[in-house]
This record gives sequence, C-alpha cells and structure tokens, in this order.
Amino acid sequence: MKLAGSFRQRLTWMMLLLLFATTGAFFILNYQIEKQILTDQIRQRALLMGKTLQLNLSQLILKSSHKDLANIPENEKEQIREFIQQFGEEARPIDIYSGLHDLFFIDANSQVIIDYPAQNEGRILPVVERIDKSTLARLERNEIDTQMRWRGKDTILFLTFPLFQEERLLGFGRIEMSMNSAVALLDQIKLWSLITAWFLFLIGLLFTTYIAKSVTKPIGELAQAAIRIGQGDLTQRLDESRKDEIGVLKVAFNQMAEGILKLEETQKRVEKLEITSQLGARVAHEIKNPLNSIGLIIDHLQDRFTPMDKTDAKTFLELSKNMKQEVERLNEIVEGFLRFARPSSFSRQPMNLNDLIDETVAFMTPVAIHQGVQMHRHLDPAIPKIPADYQSLRQALLNLLLNALQAMPAGGELHLSTLMRGHGSVRSADGEGEVVVSIRDTGCGVPPENLTKLFDPYFTTKANGFGLGLSIVERVVQEHGGRVEVNSELGKGATFTLSLPAVVGGQHA
Repeated sequence: MKLAGSFRQRLTWMMLLLLFATTGAFFILNYQIEKQILTDQIRQRALLMGKTLQLNLSQLILKSSHKDLANIPENEKEQIREFIQQFGEEARPIDIYSGLHDLFFIDANSQVIIDYPAQNEGRILPVVERIDKSTLARLERNEIDTQMRWRGKDTILFLTFPLFQEERLLGFGRIEMSMNSAVALLDQIKLWSLITAWFLFLIGLLFTTYIAKSVTKPIGELAQAAIRIGQGDLTQRLDESRKDEIGVLKVAFNQMAEGILKLEETQKRVEKLEITSQLGARVAHEIKNPLNSIGLIIDHLQDRFTPMDKTDAKTFLELSKNMKQEVERLNEIVEGFLRFARPSSFSRQPMNLNDLIDETVAFMTPVAIHQGVQMHRHLDPAIPKIPADYQSLRQALLNLLLNALQAMPAGGELHLSTLMRGHGSVRSADGEGEVVVSIRDTGCGVPPENLTKLFDPYFTTKANGFGLGLSIVERVVQEHGGRVEVNSELGKGATFTLSLPAVVGGQHA
C-alpha cells in the first residue's frame, strides 16, 4: 500500500502544481486583460478630449499674433484662464473611472505659462513630468502624448497636446487626470479575480484528489495482488469489469497469474514424474529378477513335478498356467514402469505428422469399428515436416487415441485435425511457427476437478488402468519442445491439443 500511496502523492502534487499554474495564469491573464481594456478606454476618451481642447484652444489663440504663449497679451491669457476654469467645472467627472485633476499650458522647457489660478504660473514641472526629447518630437508632429505617472498615493494620467497657429508651435497644453477611481476598480477586479482563481483552485483540488484516487486505487490493487502472488497466493485474481487501460492491465495480470499457476503445476508434475520415475525404476529392477525366477520355477515345476494322476495333473497345469499368466501380467506392469522411468533417447528426423496420423488411425480403425466410433480426419496438407522421434510420438498418439476410444464405449465420433499456427499469429516458445494436432472425442468428458490431475502419474479413473498413458504423452510432447492442453465439458467429450514447434534449435525441419 505504501507504493500506491507514494504514487498517489506524486500524482496529486503534479496535478496540484499544474492546477496552481493554470489558475495562476488565469488570474494574471484575466487581470492584465481587464487592466488593458480599462486603460485603453480611458486613454481613448482622454485623447478625444485632448483633440477637442486642442481645436477649441487653437481657435481661441488664433486671435493672437505672437509667436508663443509666453508673449501673448494678458487679456488673452485671462481668457484662457477663464476657459480653464469653465472647462474644469464642466468636465471634472470625465467618466466613472477618472476625473479632471488639472489643466495648464507649458512651453518646451516644461515651465507653466498659463494656469488657473494665475499664482500657479511660472513653476517648473518635476523632472519625471517634463517633456523629454522623444516626446517633444512627437508633439512637434502634432501627436498627443499620454503617460501614466504616480504622484505619491495618487495615479495621474498626463495628457500633453501641442498648440499650433498657422503651423507655428506656440506651446503645449497639459491635462492631468486622476486615475484613483480606475486603480480602485482594478484593485476590485484583482480581488475578485483572485477569489475566482482560489475558488477554481479548490474545485480543481477536489477533482484532483478524486482523479488521483480513482487512478491510483486500481494500481494499488494491482500492487497488492502482485505482492500476494509473490508470497505464494496464486489464486489471487482481479475484477475485469473495467473497459479502459486499467481493465486491460487487470486482464493481463490475471492471465499472468494463470500462466504462473499452470507453470507451477507443470513444474510440480515434472518433479513428481522425476521422483516417480526414479522410484519406479528401482522397484521395477528389484521386482523383475524375482519375477523371471518365478517364471522359470513354474516352467521347471511343469516339466518335473506334474502329478501322474490325470485329474491332479490337469488341476496342476491349470494352476501353474494361471500363475504363469499372473507373472507375465506383473512383468508387463514392471515393463510399463521401466518404459516410463527409462530416460528417452530420441532420434529426431524430419517427419510429416499427417502421415503419422494416417498410420496410427489405420492401426486403431478395427478397434473403432468394433466400438461403433466414427473417425474423421481434417488434415492440413500445407503443414511442414517437424523434427521428431517416430516411435515416441507414435506412442503418444496411440495413448491419446486409446484414451478417446475408452471414453466412448457405446460409440461416438473422433475428430483428428492438424494446422499450422505462427508467421504473424501464434508463435511457439522459439518464436517460430508451430504445428498443432487436435484430437476431439464425443465421449463422457472429464470432471472439472480432474482436469488438473490428468497428467499426474498413476492418476486414473479406470478400473484396469495404471495412470501412465497421459503422463507419457506429456513427457513426449515436452521433450519435443511442445505443450499439451486439454479442454473438456462433462457429458460432451474432451479435446486434447498438441502444439509442436516446427523448428528445434533454430533449424527448420
């Protein structure tokens, strides 16, 4: 669970950082847009007012014949002062965002020439409020200059416009507009934008927590299931109801668990086979010699100690014959043990499975006819030859056919088929194609509880069986580098599938 928690924390922090960056960018962008819109609106209105003032004042000053504002007569200056006073009274509230703070006239040296009241005339503007060279050049081209300045706690918009008389520059008008209301409005916009951003952040936080939990919870389940499988609980399975990538991962996990379980079962069976084969070999060797001795003793008894009386002799011969048959049966059992336990010495040669199946079916046809079993072959003529040991593979096929026929004592159908898989579809363990042999009967089937035990040595449900036939089949197939699988439905029959690689050791057959 620590692993899932750690991943959840990292995922949550990453999503929170992304969310914080997104909401922060939203807040800054929204504030800057609102600020730009408001500032541009005020500037446009200020420029319109500046153009109007420039036109009105130019008509008023046209009456004067002087070269600049400083030299015009006092009576004309007084008219301009009255205009300033009247304009200030009428235009003080320019709009809801700004108001007229002051209106006066200056020369190129930033000295106030005309102002209302008159005692404000003659002062030199502060350095930051003076007309610099670049601004003077624009004013001389009859452009209006706007600049935002801070004067203590106040925010002032400076609007400077030129005054011409017949293309002669007389001076400059300066309008100072208070932007305190606009700044207060921007502060409110900033506050509400910040509140909105925090609200969005909190909502995003809830979604982030939910998403992180929904993503990491199934991953945590996968991690815990993997830990339990690592601890030996191979029955652990995950819910496969999800249809997303996590669902696909869960399906893959369950398939992996099934594969591990089958691999472990196979390994246990192989270990059991090895132990059983070693034990069987020792027991068989110990039993075989006494059985041979008993057989010789019986023959000797029949030759030397047969009673003279015909009745007794007949009984003696029958009993000795029965003893000989039982010894031979025991010898067959011992031979079966030895065949199962003896290490296989394969001689692999290229062979066609279709030919081997035809031969085996021909050998078993009389038995099938006697039982009323119809045998059907569906052989793919395009399958390649495979490197195999003829005798051992024939024995494996015989065991499977006998097993199928014994499952249909009252008749039925037996289907044998071959096909080639691989080359872009199914691959063998060596990465090459494989030849598949399928043997399907319509017999009694195998109970589900017995499916995992079928290939165990000495496991049988038959009264006269030893339980070695399918174990030998599995060993033969595995020694050929293949695998054997069984599917069965009780009452409907069983299907045994042999998958044999078409390549062994990197060499094609």
